[in-house]
This record gives sequence, C-alpha cells and structure tokens, in this order.
Amino acid sequence: MTSPIKKALNIHHFRVVNRFAHLKEVKISDIERFLASYVSMPTARKIIHQLNDLEIINFEQSMTDKRVKNVRFLITNLDEFM
Repeated sequence: MTSPIKKALNIHHFRVVNRFAHLKEVKISDIERFLASYVSMPTARKIIHQLNDLEIINFEQSMTDKRVKNVRFLITNLDEFM
C-alpha cells in the first residue's frame, strides 16, 4: 500500500520544494509566480494548498507586513518519495 503523500505528489510539488526549501524567507507570491511559468494561476494556488494539506509547508503571517504570508517548509527534501 502506498502512503497518501506519495500518491498526491506530482512534478510541481517537487519543483517548489527543490527551488524554495533552502531559502530563509519565501512568500506565497514568490511560489505563485514561479509556478505560473508551468501552470495557470488557479492551479498554482491549488498546488500551494496541496503542499499545505500534505504538511510539506506551513503558512505564517509576516511580522513586518501583516498582509503578506510567508511559507515555512516542514519537509525540505522529497527524494525519499521518488
């Protein structure tokens, strides 16, 4: 039986983690813009929420600007899921 996280992952999830997981501060808008080069904006937002549902990322409100949400990566390496 495969784990639910392995079933739900696709190439875009791997792209986001590989591109942003090592950075200190990442905004949701940065990830949206990155994914927009591969998929539509609504799909990019769906992918970000999937990452949150799978507990790969976590959203945090910025201390400097309350309107901005930062992303914290809980899992920084998805190689074990390949």
